[in-house]
This record gives sequence, structure tokens and C-alpha cells, in this order.
Amino acid sequence: MSEAMTHNPDETAESGPTVYVRAIAGAEVMDAAAASDIQIRADDTLYAIHDERGQRMAVFSDRDAAFAAARWHGAQPVSVH
Repeated sequence: MSEAMTHNPDETAESGPTVYVRAIAGAEVMDAAAASDIQIRADDTLYAIHDERGQRMAVFSDRDAAFAAARWHGAQPVSVH
């Protein structure tokens, strides 16, 4: 995650940046995963966190983990369909 997503226990989620969580196909990140020895199938459904500009910041194997990570880092996660 980027510097903007650093956890600050004194900051409430409401005051943090808005980030967007959306489902992506494993095929979208297979090259990056292969470089890290992470096993992903093209048809896997993963959940990516994106900043306000649409830049992908992180990818998770399940939606709940993506939302929890965003909140932990002081952001307000919003689901994108």
C-alpha cells in the first residue's frame, strides 16, 4: 500500500481517503503474481483496492480482507461494481 494508506490509530475512518474495492479476474495480475511466486489462476476472482485516481494499490483473495485492510490503514472503502 502507498504512504497515504499508513495506519494512524488517532484518525477515524471517516476522515481518511476514499478507496475503491472491486472484483478483478486473476488474469489481470498474473504477470505480477508470477514474478512473486504467487499462484493465481486466470479465472480466480480477486479484490483490488484502488485510490481515487484509479491506481491499483493492493490485491486480496477475498472481499472482506480488502475492506478490513483499507479500514486498518485509515481509509474509507467503497464497493465498485
